[in-house]
Amino acid sequence: MKQQQMHDPIWRPLRAKNFRQLFIGQLLSDFANWLDFIALSVLVVYAWGHGSLALAALSICIGLPYVIVGPWMSVRLRHLPGKSLLITCDLLRAVFVLCMAWAPSLPILLILVLLKNSMSAIFDPVRQSAVKRIVDTSLLAQASSLSQMSVNLTKILGPMAGGALMAALGTSVPFYTSAVLYALSAVMLSAMPSWSGQRQQTGKPTSGLRGAWEHLMRKPLLKAAIMYAATLFFLIFLYDGLFVLLAKEAGMDETRFGLLIGAVGAGSVAGALMAGQWQGWRQRPLAHMTTAGIASGFLIIVVGFTGMGFFHAGLALWLPLCAALGYCSAQSAVPFGYVLQMETTDDTVGPVSALANALQTSSMLIAPVLGAVMASWWSAGSVFLGVGIATTGVAAIYRFHKRQPANELLQVKELQRDSF
Repeated sequence: MKQQQMHDPIWRPLRAKNFRQLFIGQLLSDFANWLDFIALSVLVVYAWGHGSLALAALSICIGLPYVIVGPWMSVRLRHLPGKSLLITCDLLRAVFVLCMAWAPSLPILLILVLLKNSMSAIFDPVRQSAVKRIVDTSLLAQASSLSQMSVNLTKILGPMAGGALMAALGTSVPFYTSAVLYALSAVMLSAMPSWSGQRQQTGKPTSGLRGAWEHLMRKPLLKAAIMYAATLFFLIFLYDGLFVLLAKEAGMDETRFGLLIGAVGAGSVAGALMAGQWQGWRQRPLAHMTTAGIASGFLIIVVGFTGMGFFHAGLALWLPLCAALGYCSAQSAVPFGYVLQMETTDDTVGPVSALANALQTSSMLIAPVLGAVMASWWSAGSVFLGVGIATTGVAAIYRFHKRQPANELLQVKELQRDSF
């Protein structure tokens, strides 16, 4: 039985009607999340003539809800029916993104972006809770992989489709299309059976974020995974916004830069697919995450050396290098999602997921500015080199020197046993 579970195909969770409906709803909403990504920047910079400060304000309005609204609302709303919350978030996002097409000024647009992403910050923890309730414990690894595939695919296809729609039909069309996708997601989710916001617990009930934090502190594997992921997100955001600058310094035009971004996305999808199909990492997920982190660090170091001009490279090197970066990123993200599901209860999965999102997204508010300052002092390639060294060091500390949770495999087996 165990051998069969370890080799269940990645698509196995989709055989369950409830998860299939939830996954399609997520796919539609993820696509809508990214469809207006380019349209927002074009509207702010080209149509209204604003500069870097406006773009920074836009980034803050995108990231801030995940830091503040997500954790707070995940506790306040956890007693409400989960299905109704998901549908409400989709419908409100449809309204807000539709209003963006008619926004008369930057302040109004920023308010709408803030409101829309506040709904997204609520939607994701509730979706995580739904996955835990409707997916069999033995299939959580595949479910986590499918979720990552949805995120990575839409990150590639969403901006591309939005840009094409905008070029062919006008700046407002991506907003209209996103509203339709959110509405379709709500229709798909409405076919799911209802579930209560909180199951009756036999032990002492948790009390909001404090209870979620206490639960986190009692789970060495969960705590280590969240802190490690938050650290890596900070390092990633140090260089993420500098990638276009590095490509320009390397003599690449916009078309080649687009190919590099596409290669990262393709590698991410392949990594999520492989992590879902081959699940040997389930016995020690944190070890797998840190091994992927060490590999990522070495790849970023190579990118840094290339950007600094130590050797010249063409697309024949850049494309597989970017694809490998995306692959390693997914190999870390899928086990993280699995740990989040396995190490939480029905009552704590939403708040703990929101806390993890808050820790990771807070990097968006600090790291890009710090990375830009570092690049102005030295160069974009130097930032990549430094981040690569730091990534390798942090991953190696967690992998070899920081004591791994001794009962990691035992905890997973006990949770699997208790779930039946």
